[in-house]
Amino acid sequence: MKWSDHKRITYAICRYYGLAEADLIADASILPDKDPDYYYVYRKGKVRRRRVRHHDSMAIRIAFNYLKQARKAYLRGEDYSIPLGRALHYIQDYTVDPTKKLWIFRYRSGRAHDERENGLKNIPVDINSVDRAKSDICYPHEFVGKVLEVGRGSNPEEIMTKASYLTSLAVKLVVNPDKPENLEENYKKALIRHVVLLMIPWLLLLIIGLEYVLISIIASIFMHKLDFSYAKWKIDMDWFRS
Repeated sequence: MKWSDHKRITYAICRYYGLAEADLIADASILPDKDPDYYYVYRKGKVRRRRVRHHDSMAIRIAFNYLKQARKAYLRGEDYSIPLGRALHYIQDYTVDPTKKLWIFRYRSGRAHDERENGLKNIPVDINSVDRAKSDICYPHEFVGKVLEVGRGSNPEEIMTKASYLTSLAVKLVVNPDKPENLEENYKKALIRHVVLLMIPWLLLLIIGLEYVLISIIASIFMHKLDFSYAKWKIDMDWFRS
């Protein structure tokens, strides 16, 4: 997405939410192009640095991490414009489908990507989609899935609709998020269950022998990763405490 479109979409929606920092957030919405984010991969015996691709699903997870930072800063009364602006950049870029279809196949097309981005300059921010996002319930743990569900547009009008909706949803997530009912109670229950699950491999260790300690460590790690209920409630709980 062009810098001018990033800035005007971000500014309009931040103003819609009454944010005094709308100018700063709009300026920050082009930062990932000027100061890219990177991730590391292990290839052929070497650790290599890769730039985050703005149209891939990884970018949405990067964006969510920035939204977490923005939310914490907002709760503390600190400047949250940079992490929020960076998050919105990735979310808006993701709505531009960079692929073209040939029969049943899809392939990346620089020409199709550029045509879709260039067509956005004449498309106004979709206020109806902004309104819809403001009224839709989306808890913090649901946000990444929601972005992937909304997906990407293959023409300027569709892209603007999706970008307006998801930008609004992201801004709301930082300044006025939806809070699940009985959050504290449900988190405590999930935490207790989680601790019990993690203890099981260590209790079994007393039965099968201390020489199997590595197995217990691995089992605990797997249980921690696979306890999606706890992960969900932890995300939501963390979202509402500074």
